[in-house]
Amino acid sequence: MIITLKKMVNKPSILTIVRNDTTSTWSKLHRGLETHDLAHYAVESTLKFTKAFYGLINEGYTVADFELPKEQRPFALRPENLHPEAIITEHIVNMLEVELLNSGFNNKLIEELEVILKNNSFSIPENLNRNTLNIIRETYHKLYNQWLVLEDGQELNIKFMP
Repeated sequence: MIITLKKMVNKPSILTIVRNDTTSTWSKLHRGLETHDLAHYAVESTLKFTKAFYGLINEGYTVADFELPKEQRPFALRPENLHPEAIITEHIVNMLEVELLNSGFNNKLIEELEVILKNNSFSIPENLNRNTLNIIRETYHKLYNQWLVLEDGQELNIKFMP
């Protein structure tokens, strides 16, 4: 799967995803959502998740499917039907974005995530630990910095193996 983010300065950036079967989906992104999608890549690729955003796209869902009002989404993409990987990923992504906005790492991220997940009847993924969290952060920040230096019309291409 190839994920392409095309940076546009005066209009929405564009996310294009070419699935392993060579079909594709794309969407214009709301400003700032680029970092969210980069965080998804960092989490899903490091934790080897196949049922979160990019894995679901690879199964054939479109970016537009995720943008629909919850009750209009395909059955599998409605919040109550999402695979635990998708929900856990979203929590981690949101916490990474808070770190990015606050300009510093949260030393208690795993512990705080564990509480959030437990309150929602989920548990910490077995392969999430300090080492994998550091890999996620490094991947996210590397991609974020690559994104920042792109000029108008340039693309960031990322290979993802769900």
